[in-house]
Amino acid sequence: MSRHPAYRAGLVFAAAAYLSWGLMSLYFRATAFMSPPEVLDHRIIWSLMLTALGTAVLVPRAEMRSLLRNRRKLTGLLLSSLFLAANWLIFIWAVAGGQALEAGLGYFICPLLSVALGVVVFKERMTRGQFAGLIIVAIGVALTTFAFGRLPWIALSLAGTFAIYGLCRKMLALPAMLALFTETALLLPFALAHVWWLEHAGQGHFWAGSWHHQSLIIGLGAITTIPLLFFAGAANRLDLTSLGLMQYLNPTVQVSLAVLAYGEPFTLIHGLTFAGIWVGLAVFSLAPRLRRRQNASRTAAPALGLDN
Repeated sequence: MSRHPAYRAGLVFAAAAYLSWGLMSLYFRATAFMSPPEVLDHRIIWSLMLTALGTAVLVPRAEMRSLLRNRRKLTGLLLSSLFLAANWLIFIWAVAGGQALEAGLGYFICPLLSVALGVVVFKERMTRGQFAGLIIVAIGVALTTFAFGRLPWIALSLAGTFAIYGLCRKMLALPAMLALFTETALLLPFALAHVWWLEHAGQGHFWAGSWHHQSLIIGLGAITTIPLLFFAGAANRLDLTSLGLMQYLNPTVQVSLAVLAYGEPFTLIHGLTFAGIWVGLAVFSLAPRLRRRQNASRTAAPALGLDN
């Protein structure tokens, strides 16, 4: 399977998506001339422009009409859009405020919260290996209280808002492009009203900004939409295990940038806590695969005459 061209293409798409998300903090540092709420406004506005184009090209018209007639799904998307906006705002604020390391921690925690929600809401089963990995990560997260000298509320808020956002999207079962277009459309009135107020008060950065600043503002749409397209290409070609393992590329890049590029402090305690989290994630992610291999070996042994 790993030699199949579609699989290799899926790995490339997944790497492109997760690297793009991991490097996104660089872009938000470049837009630090604006306040985090204004960055959020323009991210919503310009993402809507690109997702509208993507939806028109990639999503069947019948599916769009069906969504517009479904009040339950529209209400669900309104709820998911609020959690998405909160997640975006916290991340933008964290990067601008020199807290990119803790933001990276949040995206290490997020997949585990998603699994916990799956167990609680959808009654999904967790293997013993996965449960052990979850406990190790939970201990690592608890130790970050000592590493940061406080409760890592930025990491927990990012993980919580994105995990609940993912839960909402799973329950709605909509194409990613169509869902993001609808979410940004629902948020658009609030974003436009705030941008209009800022520009009217002389505090906005678009109309009176330089062409360089205007280009960075418009580019907020591209950095949001393009990784989504990469991810869609990966999801169509990879199994969930491969896709799940590669998602940790995103926070690993975030943490590396925070320490190596932004100069945020990384002490021995930070190293130990992150090492514990990585070990837990490895145990959690690899446990299902190892169990499948063991089951396959047990099944194959009698057929090969290897049983005792």
